Amino acid sequence: MKNMGALMAAGAMKMGMVGILAFKALALLVGKALLISKLAFLLAAIIGLKKLFSQEKHVTYEVVAHPHHAHHEHHDHHGGAGGGGGDSYSSGWGRSIEVAPKSASIGSDPHTLAYKAHAQ
Repeated sequence: MKNMGALMAAGAMKMGMVGILAFKALALLVGKALLISKLAFLLAAIIGLKKLFSQEKHVTYEVVAHPHHAHHEHHDHHGGAGGGGGDSYSSGWGRSIEVAPKSASIGSDPHTLAYKAHAQ
């Protein structure tokens, strides 16, 4: 039992040394990051001053793709609007369904045909 106190003191000293080494490693890592950030700031300042005091002018162009806007309504040969017609994002090549008037036949309505099974 007498040796147990010395063993516990050695364990406490070991934990203290590991803590100090971990703190030193963290401080080294922070110092390295600070040095790299200072270097990056210095390079950015040099490049900025060089561009500020240079005499040649640079013109850059940026190409931005915008969607095609249709300003007219397209009518197909059936008389209906083809492909959404007035929709600003349509190309005019969409499908169109020719719908018979309601008085002609109740069962030929596309909505009724598509959901006929649910209505029964």
